[in-house]
Amino acid sequence: MITSTLSQLHWYRIISPNFETAIDYVLSADFAGMEPGKYTIDGDNVFVIVNEFTTKPAYECSPESHRDYADIQVVIKGTERYGYVALTDQPETTPYDTEKDYALYTIPEEKISYLTLEAGQFIIFFPTDIHQPEVFVNQPDLVKKIVVKVGL
Repeated sequence: MITSTLSQLHWYRIISPNFETAIDYVLSADFAGMEPGKYTIDGDNVFVIVNEFTTKPAYECSPESHRDYADIQVVIKGTERYGYVALTDQPETTPYDTEKDYALYTIPEEKISYLTLEAGQFIIFFPTDIHQPEVFVNQPDLVKKIVVKVGL
């Protein structure tokens, strides 16, 4: 997991050619006016999902992991709290879905580390990370964010 402000995102272009494509797109696009939906950048290698949602209590948000894609999540509007746990030997409570590239977990809240992102900040999750998005901080908040799916 990596997190910082958008002004620092360029440092991570060197991870792979797909990360370079994804980050160049993120740093040049105007997401504020984009409607929710999926936008193709480079076929199945890199695509963007624009989401708008209201954050929820942690117990309503399932921890998840991916195998084929890393996520670059960028908050455009609002405040979102993220849970994080390193993926080790936790059992999946919803088995991995190859078509949707995710597995879900049930992890006690006290075993999850949380951090908060505001507009202009990003977080990168890799397949070695279990993450719990869409959690509210103190109360529900309307959030607009992008999730860039980066093929590995």
